[in-house]
Amino acid sequence: MRNALRWQLYITAYTLFFGAPLLTWPNQVLPFLGFPETNEPWIRMVGMFMLAISYISLIIYLKKLTGLIIHTIVIRTGFIAVLITLAIYGYSPVFYLLAGIVAIGVIGSSVSYFLER
Repeated sequence: MRNALRWQLYITAYTLFFGAPLLTWPNQVLPFLGFPETNEPWIRMVGMFMLAISYISLIIYLKKLTGLIIHTIVIRTGFIAVLITLAIYGYSPVFYLLAGIVAIGVIGSSVSYFLER
């Protein structure tokens, strides 16, 4: 399951890349996503959750917790559905790009996981 575990590093990278700005300076990111600036705490919570996913993905990789890989695939597939739905409902087309970034990880993880079983 070496390759399937390596995909956890990809997940770690993109969730860190998107989570840190949402936690620290969200009003620079929100307009890019088609949302107005806000001082509400929910956006920083989104960043915090993304950083938590980053941490969990890193732990899966470091501890070689291969039994959790399939669960991350299922969760990220749900993320793709939500991101595409947001784009379809007229929010920023950047959501298609974000869905693609997540989909690359889902496809890579899935193929590696099922080939290595």
